[in-house]
Formats: sequence, C-alpha cells, structure tokens
Amino acid sequence: MSRTLLLLTIGVLAKVLGLPNGAPPETCSDLMPHHPGISPQSSYLPYQVLPAAGQGRVRLILGSPQGLAYEGFMIFARDIETGDYIGEFANLPDSAKFVECTQGVQNAVTHTNTNKKQNLELDWKAPVDYEGTIIFNSTFAQDYSTYWVGVESPRVNVFKRSIEVLASTTPITTYRTTTPPYFSPTDYTPKVEEDPFYTGCHTTKNCFGAPDGCIKSKDCVAAVAVIVQGDQYLFEMQAREKAKYVAVGLSDDKNMGDDSVVECANEDGEIALHMSWNSGKHNTRHATPEGAVQLESRAIRDGAIYCKFRRDKLTVVHERKYDLVNTPYHLLVAAGTELRANGVAYHNLVYLPTGASKKLSDVGEWTAASDILIRVHGALMLASWIGTASIGMLLARYYRQTWVNSQLCGKDHWFAWHRFFMVLTWSMTIAAFVIIFVELGSWSSATIHASVGLATTILCFIQPFMAAMRPHPGAPRRALFNWVHWFVGNVAKICGLIAIFFAVRLNKAKLPEWFDWILTAYVVFHILIHLILTFLGCASDRLSRERQTSQRANSFPMKEFLHSHGVSTVHLDARRDAPHSGMRKFIFAVYFVVVAAFVAALVVITVLAPIEETWATFTNTISNY
Repeated sequence: MSRTLLLLTIGVLAKVLGLPNGAPPETCSDLMPHHPGISPQSSYLPYQVLPAAGQGRVRLILGSPQGLAYEGFMIFARDIETGDYIGEFANLPDSAKFVECTQGVQNAVTHTNTNKKQNLELDWKAPVDYEGTIIFNSTFAQDYSTYWVGVESPRVNVFKRSIEVLASTTPITTYRTTTPPYFSPTDYTPKVEEDPFYTGCHTTKNCFGAPDGCIKSKDCVAAVAVIVQGDQYLFEMQAREKAKYVAVGLSDDKNMGDDSVVECANEDGEIALHMSWNSGKHNTRHATPEGAVQLESRAIRDGAIYCKFRRDKLTVVHERKYDLVNTPYHLLVAAGTELRANGVAYHNLVYLPTGASKKLSDVGEWTAASDILIRVHGALMLASWIGTASIGMLLARYYRQTWVNSQLCGKDHWFAWHRFFMVLTWSMTIAAFVIIFVELGSWSSATIHASVGLATTILCFIQPFMAAMRPHPGAPRRALFNWVHWFVGNVAKICGLIAIFFAVRLNKAKLPEWFDWILTAYVVFHILIHLILTFLGCASDRLSRERQTSQRANSFPMKEFLHSHGVSTVHLDARRDAPHSGMRKFIFAVYFVVVAAFVAALVVITVLAPIEETWATFTNTISNY
C-alpha cells in the first residue's frame, strides 16, 4: 500500500513539473521541458514551423505535415549572428500565451494547456529599425514523454521595409533540430552562406543577370529578379564591382531604345530609386509617376549595392502603357561605376538584354540575347586592320622595286597584291560596320570605340574611290594625290588600331584584360619591321648610287612616290630588283606568318569570348571524358 502511494505521489509531481500551463522564462535559455528522466527525441521529426512574410511581420504556422497533434510548445526568434532575441509576437490563439525572455518584451510564446493542438497560427513583428536574418527556434511536445527540442524554421531576411522568407533547401519533412544550447557566442563559427538573392531563381521567381549564365553559378556582376505576389510585382536588383548604379529596363525588343527604366543609384552612400527613359542610345531621367514604383529595401555591402522595389502592374510612361500582367517584355540589365549630375553614366560594367520576351509572371529560366553578330563584327575588324591592311600597306611602301622581273595580271606584284589586300580590308570593314549597325539598331557615339570606329569606316570607305580618280602619271596633281592617299590610309590604320584597343574595355566584348598585351606585342612587332625595312631601304639607295647604275633602285620609295609626277628616275627598261631584295623577301615572309598568327589568336579569343570560361568548360569536358 505504501509503495503504491509513493508511486502515485511521484507521478503527480512529474505531471506538475511537466508544466501543463506552459514554459516559464527560465526555459528560454535552452528550450528544454522540465520532464525529469526523459530525454529529447532524436528520431524523425513530425513537426514544422512555417513562416510567411507579410508587411513588417511574419505569419507562423506550427503544425505537422502528417496532421499529428501536439500538447505543448515554445517558440522564439533569434538573430543568426548575435543570438539575440528579436521582435515580439502578436495575435495569439486562445491556447497560447506570451513569455518574456527579455523582461518587458513579449518575445516568446508557449502553450496554456495540454489540450491537443494542430496548426496554431500566430504573428511575429519585427523591430522598427532592425535589419538582419533571423530563425525561429521551437520545442514541440507530442505528449509528456515525447518531445523534440530546437526545431528550426527556414531563415527569414528582415529589412526596414520588407521581410523575405528564404526557401528551405531540404524537404519540410526533414527539418533539422538544434541540439541545446542553440546559441553559444564562444563557439560560434561563421559559415559561408550563399547569396540569398539567388534563392528561388527559376522556381519561385524570374532571375536574369550578366554575364550570361551567372544565375546558375551565383556570381553575377549585376542581376535582377522579379517576384509576382498576386497583383504585386516586386523587383530585386544588385550589382558588385563598385557599381554606382544598377538598372532594369522593360523593352519591346532586345535593343536599347524606347524603354522604361528603373534605377537604383548609390548617391553619397544612400540608395535612391529613380525612373528614366531610353531614347535611342541615350538615357534621360524623368519624374516618377505617382504610385508607379515604391522602394521596399536597400543595402550597400562590401562595394555591392542592392535594392528591392514594387512596380505598379499598370503604368503610363512617355505616353506608353506598361501592362506587366498581360504584356511580355524583354529585360535590359545595366550597371556602371559613374553617375551624371541628373542621371546615370555609361553602363561600363554590364549591359545585357534577354533573348526573348515573356510575361513577368511566367517563372522560368531567362537567357541572354545572342551576341554572335558582335563577335563577327570584332573578328572582321581584327582581320582587316591587324591583318590585311598591315600586309597591303607594307607592300606599297617597301616592295615597289621587288619582284620586278615578273608581273601578275599585267601589273607589278607589289601593286596587284596591295590592291588585293586593300580590297579585302575595305570589304570586311564595310561588312563589319553593317553587321554592328544591324545588331544595335542605330549608331551611338557614347564610347570612344564607336566614335573612332566610325572615323575608320569613313576613311576606309573613300579610299578606293579616291584611288579610282587618281590622275594619270605625269599629271600636275599626281603628287598631291599621292600625299592624300598615303595620309588617309595611315590615319585610317591608326584609327582602326585605337578603336580595337578601346573595344577591349567594352563589357559587350567580354575580352580579357590581357588582350591588350597581345595587341601591344603586335604594335611593337609592326613598328620594328618598319624600322628594319626603312634602314634596309636607305642601305639599298646608297649601294645603288655607289654603283652609278642607270636604274635607281629605291625600296623606300616615299620620295619618288610622293614627289614625282609619274616620271620615274628608274630607267623604264630596267627590270631589276633593288639591292637587298632577298633580305626584304625574307622579312616579308616572317612578317606575313607572324601577322597571320596574331590575327588567328585575336579572332579566336574574340569569337570564343569569354575565353576563360570557354577554356574551363573545354578542360572540364576533356577531364571528364
């Protein structure tokens, strides 16, 4: 009888210690129920905490995917970095009450009775000035002897004006639990977290960034995401590499022009939201229509800028209606490192359009527009001004008295091949100009490359027409023609090289910085060959004078070429190569091979740009094979 009474007394005490009316504040330290002799479960977890973002608050559902009930619980929110209790709870159901983990603050919730509960709902409110990432920790007690401690929710990003729930990377039914204690500042080891910007891309939100394919690798220089929540259209944008602005445009096509743009700009350390309009290749900021856009959150971290804003589903900009619900659009993403007085400067970091238009609510992968025409344009210009123009001009300047014993199509070899290479230069330059004009839709002088490239094309275009109208040998104006023809050709050559150097800095080109070193090596080699041939020409002239021959052999014919009226000082019957012709032929062969190698290397790098990524993909494929 006494043993029975003792066991009954112990059972009653255990039930009392089981806290049927909820957990006291002391439980905040470890979330452990006071159930003597009973340890937390380490088996499969049947309960979960599901957060849903609202305006300044989070709606929480505490339940079980299998529909299992529970008798008791406790929950609070902590900052994942500091471990501090964050926020307060509100709108509790009848079976729940507040717990003050911090005196005077209702920052935890527990049960009021041991009745069976399912899918309790309550609200958590963020502090007014708080920004950070939180996680909800909780304990679920299925009954007196069965409970799980430290059940974690998905992470929640909190900004001053918005809240974002991060999608879990694991199924709901395998939420992990945290073994107490939940937070220990002394042994906390920071983990490298993935950028939350990319969470949900192509599954719950549309994402697009530059360079192409960076959404998958999660390393975009600039990117935009579109989240559709009912009638709300939320845009997220971010850019790194010391960007001063990042912008997104809504376009009817993939080209810049007649586009509505929203910019997030770093203005003296503060992110400001603006609207602007693309007119052709120029961007002009304008007053924001009332209610069109609203900034939700913003941040500047480690040289990167971020903003999140809402755009009204129906806006009128420049007398054009933008219907985000029913109209498909291309996205234009741009970023740059400079701002103008009342707008943004050139997008020197990123400019990339989507390849296809679609409705913003149609979630899926968004790929970049093809840049094959830009690659072809670059390849043609390189082949023209590094290759054919260099060879053709070298022949005209130094090889007029070489290979004179034979002719090609009734013309001296130097002239026939000079004309051949220069016609190729003219044809490829005009083709490259037309191709880039078709790609861009219009011409722009926003960059030095574009302006100098246009000058190159114009000078190149007039050369063959000028040559066709050259005066007859012996005519009074033949010397003037020679000077002008020489001057225009050389200026075109210099402009072409300058345009190529500035092309390396264009983000559209996707060329590596070391591309400049290859170009510099070519220029050094080109100048060296010219110096060698110049000195060789002087030696040839001196040797000819010493022989007192009746035929003046001048392999550096600029004096004759520029000053004569067509009456050559070389006797018309003399068909003899100037001295040192063998050396000149050898130098030409070396020059031709080396220039061809330069052209091949530069064209391959341009066509396969970005070459580093192409090479990495190739090597990975070989290694996997």
